[in-house]
Amino acid sequence: MQAHHKLHMSVGAVFEALHILSEQSYENKALTFGCILDPTSATTGTPAKFPRDFLDSKKYKALSDGFRTAYHVSDAGGILDLVDLDRFEKKRLSEKHYYPDWAEPIARASRSGRCGISLSRQGDVLIFDEGTLRFTYRYGRWQYWNHTHLVNLLRDRARAQRVPPPILGRVVGSIYRAALDVSFRRCGGLFVILHNRNDLRNVVKVGDAIGDRKRNRVDHDFDGVIQPHTIQSLPRAVVVELASLDGAVVLANSGRVLAYGAVLQPKKAGHLRGTEGSRTKAAIGASNYGLTVKISADGEISVYHKGEAFIRM
Repeated sequence: MQAHHKLHMSVGAVFEALHILSEQSYENKALTFGCILDPTSATTGTPAKFPRDFLDSKKYKALSDGFRTAYHVSDAGGILDLVDLDRFEKKRLSEKHYYPDWAEPIARASRSGRCGISLSRQGDVLIFDEGTLRFTYRYGRWQYWNHTHLVNLLRDRARAQRVPPPILGRVVGSIYRAALDVSFRRCGGLFVILHNRNDLRNVVKVGDAIGDRKRNRVDHDFDGVIQPHTIQSLPRAVVVELASLDGAVVLANSGRVLAYGAVLQPKKAGHLRGTEGSRTKAAIGASNYGLTVKISADGEISVYHKGEAFIRM
């Protein structure tokens, strides 16, 4: 990365400093942090060097949070500014960019040759390049995110008749983005894309699907709010809230929301080892009728297809 961005500072020193910060707290709260490394800007003279000279001081550790503010750092490690990320780069990102929803400001700032680095409150290190999350460090390991390849794999497994590929691509892309949001928010969630919506009764508990006669009055009224939407037309923040409910979000492969907060009772169990939790067992069973994406409370994303594990991220 140092060579790719033509930086004259040690990127390894930044990662080492963030690793130390992830184990510290400030006023009894886990530290968050953000910086924009900018090879297009240089400092003159002999300025204090980032990160060593700044992160040795307690007060400078807590000056940025990585999703609203960040240090703007020159190619050689000089501090150029402490920036409001919303004002640093206002141009919106497109569907071709992938990032957790809360990290959009630092993702936007990572364009034009710059590199954005963020430390989350959960201790995750996220690295952004050209508007997209490229690398993460969590669970003690680095991961490269090849988003386009992953979305294409999911789209191929979710393919069904009578759904045009462009629509299916947008559906899968929306679920993939929601999975990123849920993963880095650490709230857990489960999505099911049915190959055939007629299989809804083979997957979801009676009374848990939108429009079921056994729905109570409150559920019935809220169904009227959700029913006009597809997963790709709902705001990302709303999708995350639906996913955080106890239960699953079940979709037709056109993106139509068929159930939310639903208990899964798939008639086919899938290949179980006997050690899985209840959410994993439900995800495996439901994958006999489509594609399931499960996000655990610790952030791991698991995809199941035809009763078996397909991808883990």
